[in-house]
Amino acid sequence: MTRSIEALKARHPGAVAYRFGDGPELCAALLALVRAGKKRATCLAEAEIAAGEAPPEVGRCDIAVDFEDAPQLVTRTLELRRVRYRDMTEEMALMEGEDDDLAGWMAGHERYYRRLGIFAPDMWLIWERFEVVEDLA
Repeated sequence: MTRSIEALKARHPGAVAYRFGDGPELCAALLALVRAGKKRATCLAEAEIAAGEAPPEVGRCDIAVDFEDAPQLVTRTLELRRVRYRDMTEEMALMEGEDDDLAGWMAGHERYYRRLGIFAPDMWLIWERFEVVEDLA
């Protein structure tokens, strides 16, 4: 099984490497949720895109890396929705697999975006539903 980002990008033209979370523990926990089939969505703040993070594209395969930049998964974006943080729906939040209800999602994501210094209740998010194409573990 191939583990080099370059080889994966050759197999999946246009693929972008990305990382879940903002630290090694959170990244590992989120990768585990994806592998367990519980996490099938994620979101990215438009402020992160403005700061240089590559935006997802429907149909594109991307490479999820761990905090040491080792490829872990290949995912394909199935759906994108632009939504304000304050307008996140419970259905969308629960697809992220991290919480039991919308209130938990909101609390956790507020903490996360505050750590990044970009939280605002009216901030725009890009919510992404994805599927796992390949698990590189």
